Amino acid sequence: MRQMQNEYGDVINVLEHWILRNYWEYYITDDKFSDDIVRALVMGDETELGDVSLSEIKPYTISRTKDLEDIMPAVGWKWKE
Repeated sequence: MRQMQNEYGDVINVLEHWILRNYWEYYITDDKFSDDIVRALVMGDETELGDVSLSEIKPYTISRTKDLEDIMPAVGWKWKE
C-alpha cells in the first residue's frame, strides 16, 4: 500500500493500480464495499474518486499490479513518503 496526497492535503490509501485498454488508470483504494465493488481514483476523461465494479472493468484490463513502487501517481496527486 502507498498513500497519495492531492494539492488540498486529501490523502487516499492505494492498494492496487489497473490500466484498461482505453488507457484509463484506476488507483484502487482500501475502501471495499463487497468483493466486486471498491472505491477508486479514476484517471480518464476526468480524474475522479468513485465506486467501481471490478467485474465490469476486468475484461478490459491490460495491466494490474499491487507493486506500486514504479507507478506514477495520478495527475494532481503525489506519493506521500
